[in-house]
Amino acid sequence: MIEEFVLTLPLKVESWQADILNNRYEHLRRIYNMVQRKLLRHYIYLSQQNEYRQCKDNDEKRTFWENHPITFKDFCDKNGNPAIVKFPYTYSHRSKDSGKKASNGISDFVPKFKNRNIGGGLTYGSLGINASILENLGLRIEQAWKKRLYDPKSKHISFKEEGDLNTLGCREKNGFSGFVLDLQKMTLSFNTNGRQGKSAKFIHFPINAGKELTEYEMYALKGGIGSIRKIVVSREYVRGRYKYYVQLTIKGEKPQKNRTLGKGTVGIDVGPSTVAVSSLHGVSLDKLADKCDNIEHDLWRINRKMDRSKHETNPDFFNEDKTYKKPEKGERRKWTFSNRYKRLKLERRELYRKQAAISKQQHIDMANALLSQGDEFIVENNPIDSWAKRAKETKRGKNGKIRCKRRFGKSVAHHAPAMFVSILQNKVRSLGGTFHKVEIKNAATQFDFTNGEFTKHELNERTVTLSNGRTHQRDMLSAFNLQHLRPDSEETKDYNIEQMEADYPVFCKLEEKGIAQFKEKRQQERDVAYFTGVSHKTLKFSSANRHNGGVGRKNCNHHAGSKRNVAETGNKSSSKEYCESMETVSLVPNEYHHSNHQHLRLDGL
Repeated sequence: MIEEFVLTLPLKVESWQADILNNRYEHLRRIYNMVQRKLLRHYIYLSQQNEYRQCKDNDEKRTFWENHPITFKDFCDKNGNPAIVKFPYTYSHRSKDSGKKASNGISDFVPKFKNRNIGGGLTYGSLGINASILENLGLRIEQAWKKRLYDPKSKHISFKEEGDLNTLGCREKNGFSGFVLDLQKMTLSFNTNGRQGKSAKFIHFPINAGKELTEYEMYALKGGIGSIRKIVVSREYVRGRYKYYVQLTIKGEKPQKNRTLGKGTVGIDVGPSTVAVSSLHGVSLDKLADKCDNIEHDLWRINRKMDRSKHETNPDFFNEDKTYKKPEKGERRKWTFSNRYKRLKLERRELYRKQAAISKQQHIDMANALLSQGDEFIVENNPIDSWAKRAKETKRGKNGKIRCKRRFGKSVAHHAPAMFVSILQNKVRSLGGTFHKVEIKNAATQFDFTNGEFTKHELNERTVTLSNGRTHQRDMLSAFNLQHLRPDSEETKDYNIEQMEADYPVFCKLEEKGIAQFKEKRQQERDVAYFTGVSHKTLKFSSANRHNGGVGRKNCNHHAGSKRNVAETGNKSSSKEYCESMETVSLVPNEYHHSNHQHLRLDGL
C-alpha cells in the first residue's frame, strides 16, 4: 500500500484575494446544502418503503440502494436524458468487483452543477468552480451519506451554516484543474474565471512567504510535483480574521523527526481527564490538556452572557421561568441578536479554537514523550462516546433521592481523551511499533494478581488495596495490569501473572516516584483555597483573582459577607473571613496562578 501524508504550509493572502476565496467558499457551501436537500427528500421517501424496512444488515441495504437509483430531471445530459444518482452502495467510491469507479455515484452528480446558472449570466464554472473541485466536494457528501446509511450511531444529515465550509481543492487528474503549483518560486495560483489559455485569470499566493523551508518540509517535497496527489486551500478563523493554508497530500515515505521507539510493553489507562502509564522505565499519572482548564471557565462565563442577551432580545420565545417556549405547529420564528451577542459569539469561537489547538499540541507532546517507553502499547478500548452522554436509566441513591444522570460530558469535551489515543496510535504504528486496543471485558481495574480475583470498585474509590495489604493508585494499577495482558490471546482476562510477580517490586518503586512527581507538578495548579485554608464558598470570584485554579467557579456571583450570603449560610463572619483570605491570596507566588492568557482583541470589532 502506497503511503500518503499531508503537508500544511501557510499562504500569504491579500485582503482582495481573501474576498474572492471567501466568495468561492460560500458558493460551495450553497451547493453542498442544495445537494443534501435533494438527496434527503428522496431518502425519506425510499426509506419508508417496506422493502427497505425489511433489510436486516448493511449488505441488504447496499443491494437496495444499488437497485433504487434517483432521477433528477433538472439535470440532463447532451441527449436530454435526466441525471441518475445512486446512494453509496459499495465499500468505497470504486466498485468492489471490477475495481473501477462506481457509476452514477454522488461524486459524479455534483460536477453537473458546474453549468448551473446563478444569475447575472454567470455559472459556477465561470467563477472557477470547475468539475474537479465539485467532484472533491461530492466525495465529502458521499462520505457523509455512507455514515448516515450504514453507521447505526448516525441519526441525521447535517447542513453547513455560513462559515462552516472551509476547504477548496481538487485531486490530481492529468494536472490540477484550476490550480497551478510552482515549487521553485513557491507560489500557488488559482483560476478565478474557469477559462483556459490567455483569457484565464489567476490570483497568486506566495507559500511560506519570507521563511525558508525546514528540513522536514524539504524532505517531504523532494519528489516534486509528481508526488503530489491533492491540493486543498483551507482557511481558519484566528483572532477575528481568516488565515489561509495550502494542504498538499503527498505520495511517498513520510519524513521522520529522529524519534525512535524504546523496548518493552507499555500499559496505558485512559480516563475522561487523566492518563496513567506503566512500563519498566516509569510509572506516571498525568492530566490531559491541563492548560485548557482556565479556558473552560471563560467559556462558561461567555455562555451565560450570551444566554442573558438572547433572553432579552427574544422575550416572546421564553416562558416566565426563562425556559424555552416550544413553537406552535407551523410557526416560523425569526431570532433577533444584539451586536453584543455577536461579539460574544466571536469571542467564544476564538476560545474554542484555542482550546482545540492547545489540547492537540499537549497530546502530541505527551505522545512523543511516551514513545521512548516501549515498542508495544496496550490501551483499553473504552467507550469514550458513552462517557459524554447522559445515563438513560434512572437510579436512586441510599437516601432515596434520584441520582444525577450526568456523566463526563464536559470533561471529555475539554480534555479530548480519544484524540490522545488516536495521535499515539498513529505515531507508534508509523515508527513500526504495535498498538493494541483491548476490550474492556478484561477488567484491568478490577484485577488483583496476588489472588487472581476480580473486585468491582466504585468510581469514587481512587485507591485499591490488594490482598497482600499494599495500597496502590487505581489508574496506575490498571495500567500495570494492562502492561501484562496478553493481547493476542483468544481468551479474555488472560494476564501473565508470573511476569507480574517479577515486575511488581519495580512497579512499587516507580509508582511512589510517579505519585511524588504528580503531586509536585499539580501543586502549582491547585486552588488558592489550598494555601488559605478557607472554604471556596467564602471566596469571591472577582476579575482580580479570576484564574486562581477555579476557586469559587460555581459561586462567581456569591459575594462573601453580603446579606444574601448571611441569610443562606448563617455565617456572619464571612466578610471578615473573605478579607483574611484575600490577604493570604495576595501572598501566593504568581507561578501558582497557572492561567495567564489575556482578554481577546478581535480586529474590526
